[in-house]
Amino acid sequence: MRTHNYMVLFMILCVLESLPSKAQPAEDFSISKDIVYGRVQGVELKLDMAKPLGGKATYPTLIFFHGGGWQQGDKSHMHRWLKKFASSGYVTVSVEYRFAPAFKWPSQVEDAKTAVRFLRAHAQQFNIDPNRIGVMGESAGGYLALMLGFTGPADGLEGEGGYQSFSSSVQAVVSFYSATDFTGRSWQLTPALEAEIQRYYNKSLPEVIADFTGTNNNEDPILKKISVLPYVDKNDPPVLMFHGDSDPYSPVERAQKFEQVLARTNVSHELIIVKGGGHGWTGELEEETSREMSEFFDRILKEKGEK
Repeated sequence: MRTHNYMVLFMILCVLESLPSKAQPAEDFSISKDIVYGRVQGVELKLDMAKPLGGKATYPTLIFFHGGGWQQGDKSHMHRWLKKFASSGYVTVSVEYRFAPAFKWPSQVEDAKTAVRFLRAHAQQFNIDPNRIGVMGESAGGYLALMLGFTGPADGLEGEGGYQSFSSSVQAVVSFYSATDFTGRSWQLTPALEAEIQRYYNKSLPEVIADFTGTNNNEDPILKKISVLPYVDKNDPPVLMFHGDSDPYSPVERAQKFEQVLARTNVSHELIIVKGGGHGWTGELEEETSREMSEFFDRILKEKGEK
């Protein structure tokens, strides 16, 4: 009898060991990586995409752009957003773009526009509703999101990435702690912040900006063209902006100035100043801004599709 009991116990343990130690919820989306969306100057441009499994024939789409001073970073950094929004009924896309200093402005803007045109050109293949496309970016990526929202073909920034018969317009924009105005800047950082920039980029902040803009002259007229402000008009899509009140790299006063331009032009907008936020934030602050972003995209893109 004792041997029999041991055999039963042994069989039970074998069954338990064959089970996962912790049940993992099944993902309700699929991710495809390194989809080529364009080829420019010998560079193959790629994006990652997450799609809901089954369900509707077409979905609203969100495109995400990572930060890194327009010269570092990776599209995988935005995968947390891909997964979050794909789980709630969006096709989601994270885009890579050419980096400075090898490729200066407007290369990055041109790549962003090419990605949008590519997605519209392949809307049926990817189950995308081409009339419901939103964009979001953090820092340098936030700038690209804004430029997608506020520039059009007449501005000469479409580039040569292909799919020119398709529009690069978007219907909703979210920007996190983005630069909007490059004119008249003076860079006054604490020694600790200067050291941090030096460690990350192996150069100073003015050098980072110069490598992107192509000039180290703060009075160069090109800086106005690179800024978002000159492109604002009444036909621009709704925009939601988040900005920390303690951002040392992109002062909140610049975001407030941009908001004033949007108000004068009657563009639907909201600027949320994050109390205690720097150039990015985590924890409860991130949870709150994530919720507000979700509500914004749902209101603009999902409710639009239901009407």
